[in-house]
Amino acid sequence: MCVSDGHFQNETGYAYVEINHYRGDPLFDPCVGNQCAEGEVCESLQNKKVVCLMDDCKIPNEEPQDVALGKFAYQSSQIYNQWAKYAIDGLYNTYQFTATEMSPYWWVDLGNIYNMMRIKIINMSGDGHGHRLHDLDISVGPCLDDLSVFAHYKGPGKSGEHLVFQRRLYTDGRFVKLSIINVLGALNVHMVNVFAYPIC
Repeated sequence: MCVSDGHFQNETGYAYVEINHYRGDPLFDPCVGNQCAEGEVCESLQNKKVVCLMDDCKIPNEEPQDVALGKFAYQSSQIYNQWAKYAIDGLYNTYQFTATEMSPYWWVDLGNIYNMMRIKIINMSGDGHGHRLHDLDISVGPCLDDLSVFAHYKGPGKSGEHLVFQRRLYTDGRFVKLSIINVLGALNVHMVNVFAYPIC
């Protein structure tokens, strides 16, 4: 679990249990015996009524959505007022830009755990800029101190290049981090897209 004391506090006099442990148990789960249509799940409301809702966690037939758009982003430094958020604002005329430093990085918090299908990076356009993207680790995970490498890009990149990284199996995670590894450089890209489905 990646929950810190600042995110969750126990209240004296309350017992905390894992709710999913009781799903399917007829003694505790009021949804047992209530048949819902395919693609729906049964949910018990506070007023004791039972309703059928669309199952948001079921992988739909549609294409996965860009779940990074407009989320919170951070980078190791910034230059020329080119902030981390500009890589996920959906605009092609903005970009993020770190200072030249050892192992610069950028990350985005997706706000929830997702099944990640593919990650797309649009490299900087303009003469002499694309080569900055090299020795890049793309890491994902449930929290920043528990990341694993999703893909590695040796580079160097080309100006305006669209780089798509996809795995055969889904990768679960909430954070996506780009890092230029163990070299002096600047991280500078137009856009980062994270295509994913919700996960239960």
